[in-house]
This record gives sequence, C-alpha cells and structure tokens, in this order.
Amino acid sequence: MRSTRLAPTLAALALAVGVFAAPVSAQDRIETKSGQVFEGEILSDDGTAVEIKTNEGATMKVPIENLVPMSVYRLKRDKTPDDVDSQLDLADWCVDQTLYRQARIHFEAAAAKDPSRSDEINKRLVAARTKAGKDLLAQAKSLQASNRNDDARDVLKTIVRELPLEPVADEATEMLAGDNSRRKEKVMTRRTAKVDTSGRPPEGERETRASGEEFSDNAYSVMSPSIDAYKKMLDKNHSGLTQKSQSSSIKDYEAAIKEGEKAQKAVDKVRPQAQEDDEIAEAIQLVEQHLEEGVVDARINLIDAYLMRDSYNQASEVVNAGLAQYPKNDRLLRARERVTSASSSNDGGRIFWRRR
Repeated sequence: MRSTRLAPTLAALALAVGVFAAPVSAQDRIETKSGQVFEGEILSDDGTAVEIKTNEGATMKVPIENLVPMSVYRLKRDKTPDDVDSQLDLADWCVDQTLYRQARIHFEAAAAKDPSRSDEINKRLVAARTKAGKDLLAQAKSLQASNRNDDARDVLKTIVRELPLEPVADEATEMLAGDNSRRKEKVMTRRTAKVDTSGRPPEGERETRASGEEFSDNAYSVMSPSIDAYKKMLDKNHSGLTQKSQSSSIKDYEAAIKEGEKAQKAVDKVRPQAQEDDEIAEAIQLVEQHLEEGVVDARINLIDAYLMRDSYNQASEVVNAGLAQYPKNDRLLRARERVTSASSSNDGGRIFWRRR
C-alpha cells in the first residue's frame, strides 16, 4: 500500500511554506552573465529571448542564454503550472543549476499538492541531494587542481551548508580544514619542507620576497602581530562553517571580521617603516593580500547566513561595510548583486537540503 505520510524533511517544510513559488517582486529584474542588470517590466518571453521595458523607458531584448541562472529561474517559475509534475521538473532543473534553495520551494510545492505521491517525491529528493553532492565535490576538486582556491572554497562551503548530513559533507569539511591549514602556513611561514635533490625546498611551499630571498627575522618580528590576528581570523571563520547553529555561525563570522580588523590595525601601525625599508613594504603588501581574501571570506559567509534568515538589511550592511574597505573586490560586488536580487524577490530562504 502506498504511504501517504510525508518524510520529515518535506512535511515540516511544506507545511511551513504552503506556497508553490516565491512571491513575485513588484517589478521585474534580469541580470546578464556579463553583470548588466535591467529592472522594469517584462514584455515578452518566448523561451529564447526576453524583452523588457526598463524603468528608464528603454526596451531591451536579451537572449535567455545570456542570463544568469537566477534570472532564468524566475522566468521559468512564472510560467510553470502548479501541478505536481511541473513543480518536480522545475525542482530538478534548479538542482542542475545549483539553485538549491529554489529547488526546495518546488519540491515542497509538489509534496503539498499531492501527498499521495510522497514516496515518489522523496525518491526524487534523495536522488537530487546525492547528485548535487557528487557534482559539487567533483567541481571543488577540479577548481583546486586549477589553483582556483577561492572558487573551490565557495563550492565546498555550499556542500557543508546545504548537505550537512550527506557523506560528501565529511570530505568537504576535511578539504576545508586542509585549505585553512595551508592558508595559515603559507603567509610568511619559514620553510620547513624537505629539500629536493637540488638542495632547495619544493616550489610553492611558502611565499618569499620578490627576489626569491627569505624574509629576515626582523620582518617576521615586525609582522607577527598582524599574522597572528590573521590566523585567528581564519580559524574563527572555519569554526563558523562547522557550527550546527546559525546563531553560533554568525557569532564566529563576526569574531573573524573583528580579528581581521585587528590584523589591519597591526599592519597600519608598522606602515611608516615601509617608507624606509623595502622588505617591510613587501611584507605588508603580502600580508594585506591574504588579509583581504580572509576578510572577504568571512563577510561572504556572514552574508549567506543572514540571507538564509531572510535578514536582507543585515546582509546589505555587511556587504556595504566590506565594499567600504575593498571597493573593487569582485567577490563582494557579486555578493551585493545576490543580496539585491534576494531582497527584491524574496529568493533567500531556509535551506532545503538540511535533513532535520
């Protein structure tokens, strides 16, 4: 006999949401892969191109293939019927596009529409979780192999947040821990690796001066307060990723940002020495490069935590504070677009993939 009892994941969330799609925003908004954003009224959408009349009065026709997945999703969502099969198809499409929170909405919609099909829906949900985990882990490994560590880190964080009880989450957590250790060891760390046949340590074991020489003991001493704070920042940020409670994660990310501020103050304190000492100038430049990366990581994690709570104003404040410090940082600029997009159409929301 077919079971009509919903699995806990679907039942609790479907009853909590009770809708078939996120609310439509007061005005339409599309974003291209090149970063262009158009707001106004959608005039037509034939599946290959979308025509929009912007708030400035211009009429634009943009190929669907040029849009970011979130913009394509909204177009699909608005045309998708509320029957079970259509909702499930859209949920599967969202999984393929890594739009997991949006997939949640449509799996819930299908479950709420016809509870008698709960077994089928749950099987598709499990398959979607498994596929998402494998695809993301493979993507992260590929990015690491290509030396795109920032991007790999973002993918691994998605696994840990979205699929915390899946087997891939354990490996993702280990990879994040390894990445955190490497980052701490890399910045102005003395060479401890075994030498090769040439008598030199392997390339890439640690950073040196532009000339290839090691930094002096004096440089290590001068920069140690900022380096120590930087390493504490990385540890706090990593701790936030492994917390089971969002509140605890937020506290850790906020603590990480504070450690980043301490590190920057320590750098600013020794900056006058750089005017007369080229080595200190190089050391400052090196530490600040790592510091920006770490602070941006912590801010983006905090932004995501607030978006999961639909706390758009707080997320926006975190973005703006980050851009005040690093106005040209590409990751923060993209985060600002995500916050704007989520707040304009309520596309944030709770995590779907977390089994409770």
